[in-house]
Amino acid sequence: MKFIAMSLLALSPSLVFAGGKASTCDLGDSKRPQVVRVSHGGKIGGTDIYYLRQGEAAAQPLLGGEAEDSRGSDVRVQCIGGKRRALAVMGDFMSAGYPQGFVLTYDTRKKSFERFNFAEKNAPGWLYSGPKDTLLVFPPGGRLQTERRYLVYRFAPGAGQDNTEEIVEALPNADGYEVIKIGL
Repeated sequence: MKFIAMSLLALSPSLVFAGGKASTCDLGDSKRPQVVRVSHGGKIGGTDIYYLRQGEAAAQPLLGGEAEDSRGSDVRVQCIGGKRRALAVMGDFMSAGYPQGFVLTYDTRKKSFERFNFAEKNAPGWLYSGPKDTLLVFPPGGRLQTERRYLVYRFAPGAGQDNTEEIVEALPNADGYEVIKIGL
C-alpha cells in the first residue's frame, strides 16, 4: 500500500512535503532540468533546520544566514505548476516569530533562479508570471485590511527583493501572465 501511495505521489504534478527527509522539484524545461531540493535535520522538539539546494550548488540554510535562522515547524513545501513550475515553501521559523516563506522559479532565458520572499499570515494563492513582473497574490483573510480583498506583492525584474504591495478588490487580470495556483 505504501508503494502505491508513493507511486501516485511521484506521478502527481503537485507534491506536498509530508514530513519525509527531502522534497525535490524540477524547475527547468525538459531539455535542461533545474532540480531544487528542500531537506531538514537537526530535530529539537517539534522543530528542524531546513536547507535548500539549487541545482548543483551546495545546500544552504533555507532562509539564508545561520542554520538556526532556518529552524522551523509546520513547514510546507510544494512543487507547483505545469509547463512553468515553481517551488513554494512556507512555515513558522523561530528567527522570525511569524509565518514566512518564498516561491522559487527558474528563468530559462536568464539561466538563473528567482526567489520571491513573503511574510504573511496566509499562504499565497497564485503566482502570476509575466514578461514585465511577477505577482504573488494572497487570498482574502490575511492582514486586517485584506479581510475581503486580495493582497498583491509585485516583483519587478532586476529589483531584487524590492517589491510593492497593493490591496485589490478582485484577482488581477491574467492577460499576459502565466498563472500558477498555489495550494500550500
